[in-house]
Amino acid sequence: MDSFNKSIWIGILLGIAVPVVGYAVTLMAFEQLAKMGIVQSSMGQFSPAQSRTMWVIGIMFNLIPFQYFKVKKAERAMTGVLMMTIVAVVIWVIYYHKFLF
Repeated sequence: MDSFNKSIWIGILLGIAVPVVGYAVTLMAFEQLAKMGIVQSSMGQFSPAQSRTMWVIGIMFNLIPFQYFKVKKAERAMTGVLMMTIVAVVIWVIYYHKFLF
C-alpha cells in the first residue's frame, strides 16, 4: 500500500464521509420499513429515538474502514478514522443529550 493510502488525511476523510453515507443507507432502510408498516413514522418524520438510532448505526459504519486499515497495517489512517469517530460521538451526545438524560 502506498503512503497516500496510509495518510491520516485519508482516514479523516473516510471518518467523516462513512458515517454520513451510513446514516443515509440506514435512513433509506427505515423508510422502506415504514412503507411496509414495520416501523412507525408520522408523515415521513421519525421519532427522536429512531433518528438517534439511525445516527448511531451510521457512526458504527466507521468500523468498516477502521478494520480495512487495520488489515492493511495503515496505523495513521486508522488514527484518522478513530479521531473522526470520537468527534462524531461527541457531536451525537451533545445533539441528543436532552433525550439521553
